[in-house]
Amino acid sequence: MDKTLLAALEKYWWVIAIAAGVIAASLALLLSAGQSIWFDEGYSILLAREPVGGLLALTAVDAHPPFYYLLLKMWGELFGFTEVALRSLSAVALGGAVTMMLVLIRQLFGARVMLVSVLMLIMAPFALRYGYEVRMYAVASLICVAATYALVRARESTNNAWWVLYASLVALGMYTLYMTLAVWVAHVVWLTWVSLRDKKKRQPIWRWKWLYAFVGAVVLFAPYISTFFYQLKNSALPGIGQEVTLTSLVDMATMTSLFTAEWAIGGWLSLVLALAAIVIIVTAVYAYKRLPASQVPGFVLLLMLVVVPIIFFAVSSLPPRPPVYLIRYIAHVALFMYALVAVIIGLCWVRSKGHRLVAPVMYIGVLAILGTGVATLGRTGNFNFERMQDPRTAELRTTVECTNDTVVIADDPYTYIDSIFYYDGCDVRFFSEDNVARAGGYAMLHDSNVRVASADEITSRQIVHLRWAGNDPRFVPSSHYRLLSTAVMDKQMIETYELIEE
Repeated sequence: MDKTLLAALEKYWWVIAIAAGVIAASLALLLSAGQSIWFDEGYSILLAREPVGGLLALTAVDAHPPFYYLLLKMWGELFGFTEVALRSLSAVALGGAVTMMLVLIRQLFGARVMLVSVLMLIMAPFALRYGYEVRMYAVASLICVAATYALVRARESTNNAWWVLYASLVALGMYTLYMTLAVWVAHVVWLTWVSLRDKKKRQPIWRWKWLYAFVGAVVLFAPYISTFFYQLKNSALPGIGQEVTLTSLVDMATMTSLFTAEWAIGGWLSLVLALAAIVIIVTAVYAYKRLPASQVPGFVLLLMLVVVPIIFFAVSSLPPRPPVYLIRYIAHVALFMYALVAVIIGLCWVRSKGHRLVAPVMYIGVLAILGTGVATLGRTGNFNFERMQDPRTAELRTTVECTNDTVVIADDPYTYIDSIFYYDGCDVRFFSEDNVARAGGYAMLHDSNVRVASADEITSRQIVHLRWAGNDPRFVPSSHYRLLSTAVMDKQMIETYELIEE
């Protein structure tokens, strides 16, 4: 590269970092086009429409803390509760996380390594997937990256304001997603290591400022601690968690690189990924051995931010506790994974002398893998890998025409929350013989006035029944109705019934 151009890029690195964030946010929104809002997103939107008091009460009996939902409520009230507006919150958070990650990489390894990292952080399929979901993962990612940057600056500076900022971000992360705890554990492991590694400069424990920062974070989180422990004891999570096994580790690798589940990876792709992993590991050892002493802690920090969360999820999912790991729970850690690979290649590129072609070839190869993953994401969209379902609610909605004498009946509370976003202007109800418990994701439907307990309650001229194909229906219209039409997309089904004229 021309030295004048390289100097200009290094000088205006901040412009490139901001541009990368804007591109990542835009790409996430572009990939979201045509993707239906599904249950988890529908739940977020329903919560955001609640009054603040109701929102806090409902999150207290669910599995996640309230900050994201409060932020989404404010965002929706400012920009509207449209699909694009709501998803743009996550897209903006992803863009901010990408920019902050590049700032962090420059702080740790210099502008040239940061420049090498730009495209890899933009073309990060797993991060892009959750960069448009109406959930808290992208916001949590931004908080985790910002906190890591604040941590690095706090250790380098005599200004205690950085430690105050770090403590505040740790607490904010816990108010956003409990699983950010995996990142804070990684920080603790790294801080303990750097505090003990230099025997000549080692300080007594009571002078470790980071300990006081964590005490401060606990104090800031204290108002919610009792709710946190209540949720741990009375978990509202559905029983879809899994243990971290060798299979799930492979799945983690294939999803973050190719956005393809491990069971769908064929022999050739398996070979390509295995070779890529070997090359990256060898290159990491090569780069680490040639690092100046000042950059070793930064490299170890990135490594721990990848390894420690995986160990955290593995240990927390061991028996006798019910397993809690889900692939989406690494969404806030994923950017650190991409950053580690980018830094490994960037360090090799910047520091290699006798093997100048190795790093560019690796760079192109990794970008090709990530580009394939982004293309796959474009085709796969927000496919639900836990339920093996492709949400098609928006498309199915176009087959329904609501009139003043139409009642839309969701077959169960799940289907109601999964579908309700697209049925504004319709009389939408859900079927449940028993009252819904005030716990978990259905808590908002407790004592609901739109619950239908018996088919005899419905007397409208037309019934639109929303249910899942392949399952026996829970709601069956009375004999006064006849089936007019059926529409099926993937596993979702709409049945339209008409009242029989006497």
